Amino acid sequence: MIELAIKTALERITGLEAWPLLLPENQLEGVTYQRVSDPELYSGMLRTGLVSARFQITLYRVDDYPGLLAQEKAIWSEWRGMTHDVLEGVPIQYITRGGIYQDKADLVNGHTRYRLARDFTFIYREAP
Repeated sequence: MIELAIKTALERITGLEAWPLLLPENQLEGVTYQRVSDPELYSGMLRTGLVSARFQITLYRVDDYPGLLAQEKAIWSEWRGMTHDVLEGVPIQYITRGGIYQDKADLVNGHTRYRLARDFTFIYREAP
């Protein structure tokens, strides 16, 4: 399952815990991932068996904007070169990077939580 491979890779690369969809309410830092779309790829009238799954990956850090940027860069540095490779046991054709969104929230304790959301598209063979 691609979600488990993404979770494992994100935790290994960033050193932060990763969760699907949203951070738990008691967590201020971490990584979330969610599937946004996953259309099948076709070659003319033939199904290729591949999907183009777009995931939004969001990093959250408290009082460390440079660290947030460094973690996003580390993810892309590892994934950028993946062509006909394996991501945590899942065969991947390739990965592309898409749109980015950043913001910050001032917390009641005087700290600031930074958020960076980035789209990544994984081309891979979907299990039957």
